[in-house]
Amino acid sequence: MFYKFVQGDEPTLLDIFEKAIANGGLKFTSPLAFNDPFEFKFNSIAPSRKEYDAWHRAYDPDRSPEELERGWSSFSGPAADWNTRFVPRQMLLGHLKILCLAGEWNSHLMWGHYAADHRGFAIIYDAKIVKAVGELPDFEASGPVAYAATVPDLRWFQASPLKMVHPLVFTKSDDWSYEKEFRLILSGECNPAPHFACIDPTIVLGVILGSRSPERLIQRALDFQSARQDFLVQAITSNPATYSLERHDVTANIRRYGHML
Repeated sequence: MFYKFVQGDEPTLLDIFEKAIANGGLKFTSPLAFNDPFEFKFNSIAPSRKEYDAWHRAYDPDRSPEELERGWSSFSGPAADWNTRFVPRQMLLGHLKILCLAGEWNSHLMWGHYAADHRGFAIIYDAKIVKAVGELPDFEASGPVAYAATVPDLRWFQASPLKMVHPLVFTKSDDWSYEKEFRLILSGECNPAPHFACIDPTIVLGVILGSRSPERLIQRALDFQSARQDFLVQAITSNPATYSLERHDVTANIRRYGHML
């Protein structure tokens, strides 16, 4: 299973519930809007001329000799960093749309950073979401994020286009390792606006409510459950003897005072 943490004021939370849960809506965000502006950094590793020519024969054979020479010249001279580091990174940031999911629900940091200090909720997705997004137009890639202390290498023209950029879009600073992130990526026009898509709502298995979720949100989740009996409505609490988070099923007439005990 995967989890999407949701935050906002009460009207926003209720609106997201309708769009994401009742209707199966997904929001893919441009990396230009990420909270970390240093995503997709890389070391540019220049190819040999033999590798460069072989790659274009395999993947881009229609380039003219003049275009090939201009491309090769971008790896040398005073503009090399601009041509092979800055411009490619900006292209990636502009053209990709990413849905970021978490691999676990029980991280204090996730509830504090991405669920409005437990006032929000986490959407529970069946693993089938990976296949469903893979069938969307403009699907590009999916996979878990790797965390590292150093930026990855972009080894120009030494693999297929997708494999070549894979380390860039699936590597983050190890400071973010608590997220245990899984990414679903679409590509499209260069536009910082989010992209919205829909999947089968039954892929949404339920919600985990923060310990401070508003009553209107709790009641909306229970109302939804009454119409779909397999829908999980749970809430976060904490083990009395430890700091570990736990979750329990929410019922119509009982509310646990869970965030202090």
